[in-house]
Amino acid sequence: MKKLLFLIVSLLYSVATPVFALEYVQFQQRGIPKTVEGRTVIPAEDGMVFESRDGIFYVIPKTDLQSLRTDAVPFTPYTKKEIIERLKKEFPARRGYNLLVHDHFLIVYTTSEGFARWYAGLLENLYDGYHKFWKRQGITLVEPAFPMIALVLSSQQDLLRQAENDGFTLFDNQIAYYNQFTNRVVISDISGLQSFQEGERGRTSARQRAAFLNQPGAGTNVSTVVHEATHLVGFSSGMHRRFAPNPFWILEGLAVFHEVPDLDKRDGWSITPRVNVNRMRDLAVYLRSNPPRPLQEIIESDAPFKHPATARNAYAMTWGLTYYLVKKRPKELAAYLERLQAKTPLAADSPETRLADFEACFGRDWNKLYQECGEYLLKLKF
Repeated sequence: MKKLLFLIVSLLYSVATPVFALEYVQFQQRGIPKTVEGRTVIPAEDGMVFESRDGIFYVIPKTDLQSLRTDAVPFTPYTKKEIIERLKKEFPARRGYNLLVHDHFLIVYTTSEGFARWYAGLLENLYDGYHKFWKRQGITLVEPAFPMIALVLSSQQDLLRQAENDGFTLFDNQIAYYNQFTNRVVISDISGLQSFQEGERGRTSARQRAAFLNQPGAGTNVSTVVHEATHLVGFSSGMHRRFAPNPFWILEGLAVFHEVPDLDKRDGWSITPRVNVNRMRDLAVYLRSNPPRPLQEIIESDAPFKHPATARNAYAMTWGLTYYLVKKRPKELAAYLERLQAKTPLAADSPETRLADFEACFGRDWNKLYQECGEYLLKLKF
């Protein structure tokens, strides 16, 4: 199946994009019959990958495939209006769901409208700031092909239920996640629903927003939702390719770079680069322990981010490296990001390839880079 995924997604992302016919697939998803409009490129003996007209990727084993029918009309994405109507069916009002429509985002929510509006404003702020910031850094970004969708749920229990439906296992007390298959972000209410009351016409006053952002833990919560939303904006805007061999360090590096809250601002966040105090504290301790190969470890493999014993240091190191490169070597960072954008989806890069990609943009003198990066970071005020 992995070979099949590689072939199909490679063609989907090829430079000379072919014209696809609109197709209708019927299959079983966890035992439930499902019909989806979209496109597939190459059927194979063991199944297919199918892209729906709203940008969701379905991996369909042959054993679950029931029928595939081709139409005479070409594949086109759903319009924004059509996606809205489909979301209303997927998340019906009778089950307590509401929908908020913004310029770039569609917010499905079961929280207070005031909280949903605050979150929508934060997302739009992130999107605008992200595009302006990285375009100034020399990165080519694109307008999203589909509206970006966020699901905002009123309780941790609802979040866990949605994660299970999406096939995700969450950490304890995790309040948000990004789903690369659906290209959606899902968060639970972080506002304290009873205290964050709706203002006139569902809006909130400056006093209410200030009270929300002054709650204990507000900074951490804002960081988490911005972190996950940064993945959504990055994948939707062409910074990263879905299912390409994106090194975890750069995906997470950009997210921890942007996650830093600014509780003095209206939404609790701004695009202005700020020192990530929590990550920097961890990093200062880590750097002073003289770790062996700290940069190579996070670049050649994703493993340090996924093991409880090393994840904290890995995230601290990736924040520090990203912050240093943005501030001191932006041209090389832009070249590195563009190099990754050209990667073939679902290819598997070896540790040697990952190191070579990095060295092609930043040089092979790891000791010098580590020394310069460490000296710069340890001089930061935090």
